[in-house]
Parts: sequence; structure tokens; C-alpha cells
Amino acid sequence: MKRFFLVCTAVLLACGTSYGWARVAHATVAKIAENHLSTKAKRMLDKYLDGKSIVYYASHADEYKPELLMDLGFEPSNAKRKVTFPHTFSVDENYNILRGQRDGDKFVKNCVYMVDEFAADLKANHRTMEDSLRMLKIVMIVHWLGDMHCPKHIRYPDDQTTGYYKVKWRGRSVRYHDVWDAIFFEEQHPWGLVDCAEMLDDCDKREIKAITSGSVYDWGVDVAKRAHCVNEIKEGEVVDIHAFRIKYRDLAEKAVRDAGYRLAALFNEVFK
Repeated sequence: MKRFFLVCTAVLLACGTSYGWARVAHATVAKIAENHLSTKAKRMLDKYLDGKSIVYYASHADEYKPELLMDLGFEPSNAKRKVTFPHTFSVDENYNILRGQRDGDKFVKNCVYMVDEFAADLKANHRTMEDSLRMLKIVMIVHWLGDMHCPKHIRYPDDQTTGYYKVKWRGRSVRYHDVWDAIFFEEQHPWGLVDCAEMLDDCDKREIKAITSGSVYDWGVDVAKRAHCVNEIKEGEVVDIHAFRIKYRDLAEKAVRDAGYRLAALFNEVFK
């Protein structure tokens, strides 16, 4: 493995904070994607990731510290604020994606923008790109494409919070963002990622073609439209778990499934 990536990883591992789907969901997204990669995409990813699966790297980005972001060129607008990945995105009242997040936010760029930018760079330059940079861009696409499908990673005109407020969940006070990042999906899917991927990967070729049609931005609009309903849960609300499951389980499962199909489609296009 190349020196730059090893150094970054060795120095920066140890941050346990979740910035997107937690490990089970991110790994399931990557596993579904792996099942739908073209022969050439599989071969190129195997080469560029030193033989490791994209599943192996699915949550790698959640363990990076701010120094890595600085190496990638991200500059915090306020050094006293915690630096995190651009793992959310903003939309207007018509669900069109804004290039920035909001006034005064840490980054002008968002995860949809970053997936699109990194994929375009890889497609044009992956054969000549520095090994460590190419590897990082692949790993970040795997993670960010999962992030952009998480229902509480979208900032709407009527709700900019991304769920950073407390609700009551099974008698505990938890952040609503964390309900969507980890708690809900993992409660409903307590089995291993292979079984989870097998159960969620239930579309035929025609359905997959429809899900993966359009651009990365089109996918973001689709996610934003479907996910807006989760904002109905307000700060301090005691969540009725049974009603929540009935209303939102299908949304969560389709978000993970569609992210997997779209990740495969993106890599198949990059390495075609």
C-alpha cells in the first residue's frame, strides 16, 4: 500500500464519531454495489485498492481526523469549530441541489458535489493519477455516496438541522440524526452485511436501470424528495417505535439499496 495513504491512516484513525450511515448500512451499500460491478470495474478496483474489497473501506472515512481533510484541500472557515467531512447537502424548495450548504457553514462543497467531482476526476485521470490520491478518491466515493442517501443528511429550506436535536427513543434521549445514522437501521437489520445485502438486493435489471438513470445530482434530488417526510419528527418528541417502523422502514431499506446500485453504476462508468 502506498506511503501517503498509510501515513494518513496511521495518524488519523481513532475518531469514533459517525458522520453518515453506521458500519452496517455503509457496508451493505458497498456489498450491494460489489455484486453489480462490471468485470472491468472489479478488476480496476481490485488493482487500485491493493486487493481489498470496497466493503473493507466502506466506513474508513468516519475514522479520519481533520488533518486528512486539510491534505485533501478542505479549509475550515473557523478553526475553533470541529472539522468534519462534507457529508450532507442542501436543496431549495423544489429539491434542486445547492452547491453550498448554507451561509457560514464549514464547507462550500457538499457530498453530492464531491462524489460527482471525484468520479469525473477518476474517469479522466485514474491511469495517470498518483496512487495514493486515486485510492483516496475511490474510498471517499464509496463513503460519500452512502452518506448522500441517508435521510437525515439533507438541509431543506424548512429544516436546516439535519436532525441535530434530541428525541425520546425507547425511553432514552438521543439525537434524531443518530436514529437515522445508525440506531433505526441496525435495530431492524441485526444480521450480517452479506445477509442484509442479499435481502435488500431485490430489483431486476429493468428496475436497477431506472434507479441508476440520470446523474449524481439527479440521485440527490430523488433522495431529497423521498426523505423530506422524516422531518415530521420534532425536537423532544417521544417516538412511537411501532408507528415509526411501519412508516419509515421501507424508506431506509430503499435508501441503502439504491445507494448500492448507484455506487456500482458510478464505478462501472468511471472504469468502462
